Amino acid sequence: MPKILVVDDNEQLSSMLKDVLESWGYTALTATEGRSCLEIARQEQPDIILLDIMLPGLSGYEVCSELKRDGRTHSIAVIMMTALEDMESRIHGYKVGADNFLVKPINYNEVKAIIQKLLKEKLYEDTLEESCNVAKAFRKFGQLLLGQPVNINAPNMVYCNKLLESLNWDWATAKKARIAVMFPSPVELSEKTNLTVDQVISLTDGLYLGRWLQPVLRFLNAPVDDNEAFRPELERQNCLKAAELALIVNRYTALLKEKQDRELTFSILKRESAVNHYNKEVLKQLEEILRAEQILESIK
Repeated sequence: MPKILVVDDNEQLSSMLKDVLESWGYTALTATEGRSCLEIARQEQPDIILLDIMLPGLSGYEVCSELKRDGRTHSIAVIMMTALEDMESRIHGYKVGADNFLVKPINYNEVKAIIQKLLKEKLYEDTLEESCNVAKAFRKFGQLLLGQPVNINAPNMVYCNKLLESLNWDWATAKKARIAVMFPSPVELSEKTNLTVDQVISLTDGLYLGRWLQPVLRFLNAPVDDNEAFRPELERQNCLKAAELALIVNRYTALLKEKQDRELTFSILKRESAVNHYNKEVLKQLEEILRAEQILESIK
């Protein structure tokens, strides 16, 4: 049952909100000031916090900022409640991490709609997070099977993370890209087992991530000059950019292992791009990362 924390020093309003939330089937908690909100949030881990801006002691802005800085509470959705309708208040709220706003007097239909939306988003994020853990397990299993040391910080993951830090893609696309890069190579696993490549990929049947990861893996394991047929399905599954990043990262790190020369490796990648239609945004960002690495090495 989703858990919602109401934080307001108006005890009458807080009590009314608690009753309404419980009538909708949620578990409702209350706090009257910022410090107790932070303590309850850390202990109870609510899914959503309804947070008044005007509180005794710490303001709602300060509480929200602290919630989003704390690793224990940063993923809790915060709906700020205010009697102020000016845009400046909202902008400040979003800057400190608010997920949504409610203007007093509160419209309960609006409250319900916002809560349902945020809970749906949280479920999606939690599912992707679980998918990431599944992919890590597959990677470890694949490395053990291939006789390789188990290493989640392999070069392809390092470059994947560097690219995502600079590309500023949305959270879901970034998570899918990491999972795609993290997953063991179906071709290599096929060579070590009695399974075909398709059978290795089908190991994800029945998993949430399988719906979008299977077309990504087929795209990555097809001949690079013959993978255009997979792009429409990748677009339907909202994972084309993630697949394109994984393709470039995997190809670059494989070439680098063979050539042992960063500049030569990237020049080959750029030549291939004319035929293989690599994502230009990702390729340009990789070039900037490599240039920065070269500068750092030259001044050491």
